[in-house]
Amino acid sequence: MNDPEVMQLFEEAGAIVKDSHFVYSSGRHSSVYVNKDALYLRPRIISSICERMAQPYDPEQIDVVVGPVIGAVILSQWTAYHLSQRKAVGEVLAVFAEKGADGVDKQFYFGRGYDKWISGRNILVVEDILTTGNSARQTIETIRRYGGNVVGLSVLANRGNVQAEEVGDVPIHALIELSLRTYTAEECPFCRDGVPVNIELGKGRAFLAKQKALEVQS
Repeated sequence: MNDPEVMQLFEEAGAIVKDSHFVYSSGRHSSVYVNKDALYLRPRIISSICERMAQPYDPEQIDVVVGPVIGAVILSQWTAYHLSQRKAVGEVLAVFAEKGADGVDKQFYFGRGYDKWISGRNILVVEDILTTGNSARQTIETIRRYGGNVVGLSVLANRGNVQAEEVGDVPIHALIELSLRTYTAEECPFCRDGVPVNIELGKGRAFLAKQKALEVQS
């Protein structure tokens, strides 16, 4: 069951938007969108949320918190901060994983010298929204490739009913679980009924641009 206090924080920030036609980063469509960017605007709220993301974990068993770019960078900082507040000696570090931008190798990697803080360390991965779990899984695979030990995955919301085996057999702690009906573009009832795609939130603008390009090609 979702924590009422967490739901109140999401509602206060206007982070749960309903009754529109959204396109997720995964390419799937839905009528509900979790706008994590609304949370990132509010330091007090995101700090409180990350304190809850950190709560289940023993800070003495975690060396580094890792988040994939872009949004989870903020989560990694605040979660590491709250873990450090409970740590007897020293602090938990925060590192982000970035994606290759050369158009060929787009897998996650650790640049900026961060790689030296991964090997041999116990790592907590943080992520904003799980829909397919693909980004979290790739991040976990990258950490393991660099020699790190992943102890858990803490997320704002699991809206795709993603299970541990879908992210490399890593236990998932989600602040909220959302059972949302999602669709491929081909099966989407909103597309079929001509409901306009929301271009302010999600990946609607990119979806429409791709559709237009396909129409031109045909």
